[in-house]
Amino acid sequence: MYAVNCSRASTIYRMKSWLKSTSLPAIFLSVFALGTLGMCFLLATHRHTGIVRRLVQARQLLTRAASAHQNDAPGPQHTVTLTWKASTTAGVGYNVYRRGSSGSVKLNSAPLGATTYVDRTVQPGQTYSYVAKAVTANGAESIASNEVTVTIPSF
Repeated sequence: MYAVNCSRASTIYRMKSWLKSTSLPAIFLSVFALGTLGMCFLLATHRHTGIVRRLVQARQLLTRAASAHQNDAPGPQHTVTLTWKASTTAGVGYNVYRRGSSGSVKLNSAPLGATTYVDRTVQPGQTYSYVAKAVTANGAESIASNEVTVTIPSF
C-alpha cells in the first residue's frame, strides 16, 4: 500500500510509477481475473437461489400431496376375526350375527362352511357383540353360541 498525499500531483506521480513498474499483461490478467471471479460469484449466487427455490417448491408440492392423502385416507382399517368350534352335526353351515348401536344384523348372506369369519365393516370407537349359529341345509338355526363383545379402538 502507499500513502496518498493531499497533493494531487504526488498521487498521480505514484500511480504512474506503479503502472510503469507493472506490465500491461499482468494488469489485464488481474482485471480479467477479478471480473471473472465476480461473474462466477453472481452466477453461483443465482444458481444457489434457483436450487433453493426449486427445493422449496418441491417441498411444498410434497407437503400438499401428503396432506391431501391424509385427508382422503380413512385411518387404520380395523377388523374383528371370529373363530368357533365346529358343530358335531354333519353338513351344517354357520350364520354370524353382530349386535351394535344400530341393532342386530346377520353378517353373511349365505351359510359359511368354515369356522372363521372376518368382520371388515367395524367402525372406530364402537362396541360390537357377536354370536354364531349353526344352520342346517333346510335353514333351521341352532341356539346362539356364547356372545363375544369387542370394542374397536378410536384411532
